[in-house]
Amino acid sequence: MQSWYVARTKPRREVAAAATLAQRGVEVYLPSVSPRRRASTRATPREPLFPGYVFARLDLSTESWLVARSAHGIAYFLGCDGFPSALPDELIETIRLRSGVDAQPRVIPFRQGESVVIRHGPFAGIEAVFDGCLSGRGRVRVLLEIVQRTVPVALDVDQLEKLGASPPMLLVAG
Repeated sequence: MQSWYVARTKPRREVAAAATLAQRGVEVYLPSVSPRRRASTRATPREPLFPGYVFARLDLSTESWLVARSAHGIAYFLGCDGFPSALPDELIETIRLRSGVDAQPRVIPFRQGESVVIRHGPFAGIEAVFDGCLSGRGRVRVLLEIVQRTVPVALDVDQLEKLGASPPMLLVAG
């Protein structure tokens, strides 16, 4: 049975950890708020409501527990005696209601090593290999074969599609 758990992230890695968990098929919640700043003309990015923590919905009796605790950016799960402590679903719903609209990481539909085609930009039409996520906001790294060398390139996930497939569906949770 799935329950919500709290994961402690490495410093300032909340968004990246949430994106990694989401990419691995784990339901993640990262509540965020607008920062309190003095009057500014620039748009400010949202900040985590609980810096250093993300919520993950897991079933401890399945492989999702192993996948989650070994995810990049996750330090450990809060709990006792080596087992994470479950949170009531009502608590997460209350946090969602009180925090208002929050920016959730995108679900990236590609796996490391998967062949992709770049749809837009200067590399449009070129085949590449998906290498991983760079941020929870949709920046990814692909590997291109250029002049007999493998070169890493950072792109927005919207520029990619699976090789031989229609454009991928990107979901923004929230």
